[in-house]
Amino acid sequence: MDKSASQSTSKPILNRGFLVTLGILAVIAAIARPSARWVKAQYDTYQANNTVLTASENKYKELLQRIEANQPNKSVKISSTNGSAISEKIFQTALLPDILGRSSRYEPYTSNGTLACARMVNMAIDRALGYQVGQNTLYVPSMVEDLDKGKGKRIDQNQSIRGDIAISNGTDYEKGLWHMGICMNDGCSLVLSNSPFKSEFSWLTNSNFDGAFDQYPGKTTFYRIVQKAAKD
Repeated sequence: MDKSASQSTSKPILNRGFLVTLGILAVIAAIARPSARWVKAQYDTYQANNTVLTASENKYKELLQRIEANQPNKSVKISSTNGSAISEKIFQTALLPDILGRSSRYEPYTSNGTLACARMVNMAIDRALGYQVGQNTLYVPSMVEDLDKGKGKRIDQNQSIRGDIAISNGTDYEKGLWHMGICMNDGCSLVLSNSPFKSEFSWLTNSNFDGAFDQYPGKTTFYRIVQKAAKD
């Protein structure tokens, strides 16, 4: 009887101990995951501050020449005649030597630059206008929500001009793979975006991103940013 009683009372103790251990492990795991992301972000920031991220002179010239070739007058210095001071600011900023062709490899929370399309577009917008788009500036759907709330307006492709924004799958919040870039000419037949293959802001494609996302539902939508610069 005593032995049986001892065994019956020891089981709950073992069970409680096991559950406590599981609880501790769960807490450690929950803490470790964000901590690991934080450490990675700090490492990326350090690397970004100690690495040359801008494109080489030859690479920059090559990209600029391709963009110039798609302008009606073969020059990026002559402003678009279709008119939008905000879009033109974004376009000219995207051409700066420290942005065009820039590596995104060490941009924090972008999977080594493979998911940095929103980050790089926001980098150009921030430099041009003094603010970024989206509550989560690294997430395309968050940027879309912000644009729809007043920072931008949807337009048709035939209305688009250089400096407008092209978004793949921009009408579907639930399905598909998001991607975005900056229109590099009127009509947006040329788009500059972050390359998920090279992790750099150098991918020049058509408005459909050369079909890279055709296997996903949705289509490319176009926005014009209308909120003025923070200093205006």
